[in-house]
Amino acid sequence: MPARTSKALETWHELNDRQQGTLAVIYNLDQAAEASRRSDWYDNRPASEWRQIDFAHEPALRDVFGWTMLQERLMWRGWDNQGNGSTMAALERRGLIARDSKPTRWGRMHTVRLTREGRAAARAGASLTPDGPRKAALGRRSWEVLALLWQAHQRGKPLKWGYSTTIERVLIDKHVPPLARAVTDGYEITERGLDFYREHYAAHTAAHPDVRAPHPDGTDAEPWPPEADQLLRRHRTLYCRLLAAWKAARNARESAEKEATAPPPEAPAGLPAAVVAQAEVRHKLWCETAQQRATLAAQHMEDLRHRTEHAARVYAITAIAAFSAATARANPLDSMTPPSPEPDTWDEPPLATPTKTGINAIDAEAAKLHAAAVGQPLKRRGPAPTRRTRRGHVRVDETPPVEPGAAMYALAEHLREHVKDGALVRRLHPTG
Repeated sequence: MPARTSKALETWHELNDRQQGTLAVIYNLDQAAEASRRSDWYDNRPASEWRQIDFAHEPALRDVFGWTMLQERLMWRGWDNQGNGSTMAALERRGLIARDSKPTRWGRMHTVRLTREGRAAARAGASLTPDGPRKAALGRRSWEVLALLWQAHQRGKPLKWGYSTTIERVLIDKHVPPLARAVTDGYEITERGLDFYREHYAAHTAAHPDVRAPHPDGTDAEPWPPEADQLLRRHRTLYCRLLAAWKAARNARESAEKEATAPPPEAPAGLPAAVVAQAEVRHKLWCETAQQRATLAAQHMEDLRHRTEHAARVYAITAIAAFSAATARANPLDSMTPPSPEPDTWDEPPLATPTKTGINAIDAEAAKLHAAAVGQPLKRRGPAPTRRTRRGHVRVDETPPVEPGAAMYALAEHLREHVKDGALVRRLHPTG
């Protein structure tokens, strides 16, 4: 199995950015079709049929025949343009997809289907579970609802919901004794549900690591301290507030600069020269004070730029520390520092490289964002993405925004999204 995974990941890395993005979209639609197939007991079609994904209609009149889901997904990633056909052909030559078509009332619908090799490559490169989904008795939504019922029980109150299909059809109908029951004010977990939650907690947190489910033994048994998330939120809040202040100063400068260069109002004909001179003096003073305000705002912008960049850098450093701790299953509070409202004057250390998790979908994006944060962006592989909307083409700007600290903030956000609530710990260390 490790050798096969390595071969699949090698195949993924051989693709350029556009081919990877397209294969990832096809994989996501394939997995959605598989999930839908599992829930539909009356669908007896073979996999060769229900795994077929509509790609593009011929004739290609989108105003008439609409967009396929594949085209919509590619559009939002910036890969839906005239190169679609050649990209699909390249994926087919590599044996990652199979292409076909079927008749429609007005023409033909071209379709694509992942091959076994294509599914393995996409899972290795773009999935958060490259080794495949872990087995658990409950699906993601059912486990999430059971966790909500558990939390409501801890508060001594029922879950105040109306009719719930998940509770009625899964937690009640599919389990004997049932895991939940309906009460006057909603639903509550049963004794069997409480025992089930305790017994199957490890298996379900491994299968659904992104679901926030409290540890049955209490907060002291949680693998991830909530204080770590609070620290990261404080860093994030400080950066966002400083950035908002910088934008306010920028807007003030631009407004003042516009006022400083405004032409004098035209005086009505026939006014005495003294009255015209008064208006000119007022306008001159207005322009001078506007220029002073523009200069002051520019000075404030420079100070705020320094503060904002420092806040973004410290946020990134703290997020990297938390990310590395989660990867190593260490206590993140041992290496995290709180935000400081005043930037330090000493030289800051270089931005450490995030620890690799072994999950390419996480590590590849972290490496890309880290390279941009240190000022050495990775070279693009293949054509730049362009976004086709129903109103035309709009090029997707991949360069970091002009806001101070934006690249470091993007890196910190990527890492925070994966570690928050202990999701990365549960994903990497499922037996804890």
